[in-house]
Amino acid sequence: MLVSDIIHSALRKIGAVSAGEVVEPGEQQDALEALQVMLRSWSAEKLNVFSSVHEDFTLVAGTEEYTWGVGGTINTLRPNQVTGVSIVDSSGITHPVSIIDESKYRLISTKATSSRSYYLFPRYTYPYVVITLYPVPADAETLKLESLKPFTESSSFGSVGDTLAMPTHYEEPIIYNLAVRCASEYGKAIPASVAAIALDSYNRLTTRNAGNQVESIGIDLPVRSSGKYSINSDSYR
Repeated sequence: MLVSDIIHSALRKIGAVSAGEVVEPGEQQDALEALQVMLRSWSAEKLNVFSSVHEDFTLVAGTEEYTWGVGGTINTLRPNQVTGVSIVDSSGITHPVSIIDESKYRLISTKATSSRSYYLFPRYTYPYVVITLYPVPADAETLKLESLKPFTESSSFGSVGDTLAMPTHYEEPIIYNLAVRCASEYGKAIPASVAAIALDSYNRLTTRNAGNQVESIGIDLPVRSSGKYSINSDSYR
C-alpha cells in the first residue's frame, strides 16, 4: 500500500480531504512525519510493526547453511518470518523454492546432494535465523528472499511515494490511529466512530502481537527408555 494512500485514507476519515481531493505536498510531508513518529512510538511500546522486505543474496557453491541477521552471513536485520523464496539463475530465469519445516527436512535421507536448491528450512534461533538449503547449492546463483521484519524507516519507507508492505491486519490500526493523530493539526474534531475503531484495532493488534512474542526453541536430548539424564555429565544414570 502506498504511503500516500495511507495518508489520504487517514485524512479522509477526519474530513480533512474529500474522496477525490489531492493532498498538498506540504500536508503529505506533515502526515508522513506523524506516521513515522507513531510507528516509532509503537515500536518503543514493544508493539512490533512488521513490514514486508525483499532482499537478494548471492549463494556460495557448496554451502547449504547461512545465518541471517546483523553480523551474520546475510548481514541484514533478522527476519521474524520468511514468507517467500526463489532462486534466479545466470540466465535470469526464476526458480521457486519451497519453505519447509523441520519434520520434512529430517525426512531427507541424503542431505549432501548437490544441485539447484528447491527447499529452504528456516530455524528461528537468536540472534540469527539459520536457513538451510536443499539440495546443497551447486552454483553461486541469486537467492531472492521475502520476509517480515520489524518496521524501520530505512528498510520500510522514507517518502510518501514508497510502498509500505505489511500484513493486512495492520492497515486498519495504522490508518485510523494516524487519523486521530492528525486531527488536531488539521483543526478537525475526531468522529466518535473513528476514535472507537482506532482504539479497538490498536488493542486487537496489541493482543495479537503479545501472542507472537515467544518463539519456539528446540532442544534435542538423547532418547532412552530408562534411567535419569544428567545435564552436567551429558549421560544417563
